[in-house]
Amino acid sequence: NWFIYIWAVNHNFIVEASLGYYINPIVSIIFGVFFFREKLSRIEWLAILLATIGVLILTIGYGKFPWISLALAFSFGFYGVVKKQRPLESTVSLTIETLAPLPIALLFLGYMGVSGQETFTSSPFVMIGLFLTGIITAVPLLLFGFGAQRIPFTVVGFLQFVAPTLSLAIGVLLYNEPFTRTHLIAFTFIWSAALIFTLNGLLIRKKQLRKVA
Repeated sequence: NWFIYIWAVNHNFIVEASLGYYINPIVSIIFGVFFFREKLSRIEWLAILLATIGVLILTIGYGKFPWISLALAFSFGFYGVVKKQRPLESTVSLTIETLAPLPIALLFLGYMGVSGQETFTSSPFVMIGLFLTGIITAVPLLLFGFGAQRIPFTVVGFLQFVAPTLSLAIGVLLYNEPFTRTHLIAFTFIWSAALIFTLNGLLIRKKQLRKVA
């Protein structure tokens, strides 16, 4: 998942990569039903239907088969399934995951250095930024692993609509990327789904608290 995302961003497939993280919540919800036998109400199925329509609109509007999007969505979906099933604490599992590609990374840097290609920049600010990306990457993954073991996987799926929406806001507001009519229609479906799911969850929570009281 890391490799595909980094490759996509560096080869100007940012839109398709972002689409992958909109498809991912739906994949996670489906996995929650399939792998963990989590039950969904009719209202929740309606929310899934609306979100799926929104993603389909985005996919069709993109104009071609989004293999990068699907690869990102399904790889991170399976990652979440493993996180939920694995008995290890999130800190331990993330440490193992990070150490696994370390030998490959060191070999790559060694090869780059021997072949005379630059591996590190001379700018201290860029170097600090590169090192900080490790922390910025690790903290959300730690929280994801912690949360995936403690809340329904279907809820994990819907919470994952937040990240690509923030990316959209950054792209439109900071980098002046276009926001077309297709995007508007698709996001209307997606956020309607998220709103329905959230309100339904709040109502269920209130009923549970009343029963306890």
